[in-house]
Amino acid sequence: MPAVQTENKQSVDTKAQILENARKLFATHGYDGTSIRQLTASLDITPAALYYHFASKNDVLEGLAEQLHDGSEALLQRIREFDQSPASMREALCQYYDLLADDIHVFRLVYNDAAIQHSPIGQRLRGQAREFYAYLVGPDPSVEDRMRAAGAVGIIRLSLEQRGVDPSMHREV
Repeated sequence: MPAVQTENKQSVDTKAQILENARKLFATHGYDGTSIRQLTASLDITPAALYYHFASKNDVLEGLAEQLHDGSEALLQRIREFDQSPASMREALCQYYDLLADDIHVFRLVYNDAAIQHSPIGQRLRGQAREFYAYLVGPDPSVEDRMRAAGAVGIIRLSLEQRGVDPSMHREV
């Protein structure tokens, strides 16, 4: 393999390792409770290596948010093919729940971090949430349609925001 390809692959691998490690540390210690030193020491890399991939610890969090964004985009692509039947809407809500529950720690970090909420990735995530809500309410929604959609999304998000909750126990409810 040429040296440039090897270097690029190692760079991508290191970035992915940093994100995976950050996911674990942020889940255990919280975002504020995790230092750059902890992020680098547990991977046996230097702070310079981390800063090669991310300008700051907040950029690491944004990298995790980007992964949530990508999953949300895939969900939106799927539901664009759905009709407005109750069964399709239920399936959309189940897939939304699964998306958030599959990476519950990142979901909690992203939706509880004001800096992320105001960042470009936060803006894009909010746009995706609005698109999902628009699907749920359908064309020309009534007040009841809007309330049902807001209630369903709110219940999902609130149930997943609770600490100490096993997401698998809430899914079918």
